[in-house]
Amino acid sequence: MNEYVVGAYPSSPAHRTWSPDLEEEFFTLLANDSRVGSLELPWTGAMHPLDTDWLHANFPRNLNAVITTIPFVMGQLGKNPNYGIASPDEIGRKTAIAHVREVLSTINEFHEKAGRKVVSLVEIHSAPRKIGTSSQLAKSLQEISSWDWRGVKLAIEHCDAFVSGQAPEKGFLSLHEEINAIQSSGSDVGIFINWGRSVIEFRDADRVIEHIESAKGSNLLRGLIFSGASAVDGQFGYPWIDAHLPFKKSASHPFGESNSLLTEDLAHRAMTAAGDLQWLGIKMGWPSNVPGTVEERYQMLSAAMDVLDS
Repeated sequence: MNEYVVGAYPSSPAHRTWSPDLEEEFFTLLANDSRVGSLELPWTGAMHPLDTDWLHANFPRNLNAVITTIPFVMGQLGKNPNYGIASPDEIGRKTAIAHVREVLSTINEFHEKAGRKVVSLVEIHSAPRKIGTSSQLAKSLQEISSWDWRGVKLAIEHCDAFVSGQAPEKGFLSLHEEINAIQSSGSDVGIFINWGRSVIEFRDADRVIEHIESAKGSNLLRGLIFSGASAVDGQFGYPWIDAHLPFKKSASHPFGESNSLLTEDLAHRAMTAAGDLQWLGIKMGWPSNVPGTVEERYQMLSAAMDVLDS
């Protein structure tokens, strides 16, 4: 049986309004599912957006963690559009590098508190929007990968690239530019593909395999994470929002999203194209205006993992 990465925080009942009891109940359900190997945690300047001390004391001892920096990156871009490790603006680039150094520091603290290595991988991103360059990203990767990560791996999580005439959600570098940056830097950094974010870029669910094959062909594909996307307005927001929609609603996915483009067939096609991976998983949200018990939210994620099992 595979052990999956589960990006559960967007569907946590404590994601928007902090409740240690609900978060602990949610963590317990996930930790008791033998298919779950790692939880994806959002780095927001700290290891937990609301209570890092609580996380240090309550993170399940049988699970590992994957860290995503995207919430912090987007927050910084809202303040400074030149921010990012691919930025041609040196101040924006160096500020972003300094923040990645802070990520490493908080990981080391997490490991010390836990008395073990918890974090296996950090997902970084090729910000800023539209103006980033492959050469600046390569320069940053050389520096970041030279630090002592104590066995923690690094991967660029590809987000939707800037496409002329198309409203971006992220608008970062193209996958081709990211691959070139990694190769030219000589750094030990891989690529993560998020199914939904590739759909948002292509506006076509059938084309995600192009990204998978490109990353795999470069020997850089390390992970594949399934989130959904939608071409129309729905419970999660406007068309093509990057909101981690679940699978398309069906008898197998009663807590799915009716407008989601993510189907079991497309997921199986993507997994076949990817082949064996070190990291495979899901990242799915719960609409903010829809009530849902802890058990229902877990059942949504469990049904998604059933697809990965099949």
